[in-house]
Amino acid sequence: MTAATRLHPCAEQLQLASTIEASLVTLLPLSRLHASYEEDVKTWSSLEEIGVFRICMDEQHGGSGLGATEEALITIGLGQRLAAPSVFATIGAAHAPLDAGSGLGKRRVAAAYRHGARVLFVEDSQADLLLLRDSLSASLHSLRSCTSSQLDQGLWLVRMSEITQLSAPLAQLDASQLLRLRLLDAAALTGIAQATLDMSVAYAQTRMQFGRPIGTFQAVKHHCANMAIAARCARDQTTFAAIALDESRDDTELQIECALFVGGSAALENAGKCIQIHGGMGFSDEADPHLFLKRAQVLIAIAGGLEAANARIASMRVDA
Repeated sequence: MTAATRLHPCAEQLQLASTIEASLVTLLPLSRLHASYEEDVKTWSSLEEIGVFRICMDEQHGGSGLGATEEALITIGLGQRLAAPSVFATIGAAHAPLDAGSGLGKRRVAAAYRHGARVLFVEDSQADLLLLRDSLSASLHSLRSCTSSQLDQGLWLVRMSEITQLSAPLAQLDASQLLRLRLLDAAALTGIAQATLDMSVAYAQTRMQFGRPIGTFQAVKHHCANMAIAARCARDQTTFAAIALDESRDDTELQIECALFVGGSAALENAGKCIQIHGGMGFSDEADPHLFLKRAQVLIAIAGGLEAANARIASMRVDA
């Protein structure tokens, strides 16, 4: 690693992400998820207006022309607000090799993963495209030509009855574009890790037990400290992986796969700890903590699982 290697996003990139995050707090209140897991038309339109779906598109095509680092930082913010998986799929589909007249920026894309003879996708009633992934590839399909049957509404997963009912691909993503999708997965999961840390700390400061805040108890302090370390590791690894992609580093693939594993592990661990810190309230349907754990599980499933990411990391040859 040379002295010129950049390890963190620059101040301008952080400021841009901060501006978008401030808008997301109003656009994506967690309370909306108790009514619907989908983003309504007004919310989707607002996300389009602030440029969420055109982060890396060329300016001549109506995009912002930004890089992977800005995209990852904004996606972290979306993950913190539990944006619908179709939001991330639509951002990812912008990297598909489609012509400029496809109108992709105005269309919703549902997220899906194929494992063997089964296809799981996260339902979105407004989506008309499907971003289908498996362990080795990703492709974009017309969703209207597919037939699906209910599998488990509680986890937002729906099973296609047969793979042959999928339309021919509208676009096939190459290996580098598939890697970009995994970076988005890592960023969204990193956002969950950060959000559950913030929620846990806030609750520990206000929840009183035995006459004092539960945050003063050593066990809760240890949980919050471990969550903070996990969230910071996930963020640093994910942003460094994005920088590696922007700078075309030789170890980009390794950094992104590590970001997915670290981010996913942190999201699961922190979401579980968040529920534990909230006690009985954390398990209740009207509270928010359980939403983060469920969403982390869904995003990891759509990404192909952490075990697969770990196996890809183990199989890589790293030169000294």
